[in-house]
Amino acid sequence: MTQPSGSAPADLDTIRQILFGADLARLEQTLASDAQAASARSAELERRMERRLDELAQRVTAQLDDLSRRQQAHADRVTQLLDQVMAELTRRTDSLHAETRVSLEELKAKTAELERRKLSIADFGSSLATLGQRFTAASGEDSSRAE
Repeated sequence: MTQPSGSAPADLDTIRQILFGADLARLEQTLASDAQAASARSAELERRMERRLDELAQRVTAQLDDLSRRQQAHADRVTQLLDQVMAELTRRTDSLHAETRVSLEELKAKTAELERRKLSIADFGSSLATLGQRFTAASGEDSSRAE
């Protein structure tokens, strides 16, 4: 092909500017449209993520509340059982204390009875010894009279 005369390069530049300018404008418009669509998708994704995070936060809160209620119920049950154990221990301690007191009183009474018996036996022995001495003395007098 042959090149047109001197005015042709200027015309080509103008044509190129017109063609590329239209392409550039289309590209810029497409780019702006794509950026707008990407921005809208990004905003939608952010809203969906926020909703999802809110749902997860609500679920976690509900689970934590449930766990807290269960822990409180468990603590209440443990406290109730400990109270029952302490009441039973107190009852048994009081019962053993009363039984021990009664047993000590019985031992004191038996000890006192044994002391009385011991004194009675000692008195009886003393009486026997006195009688024995009297009989010995009387039989000694009888034998000296018989002689």
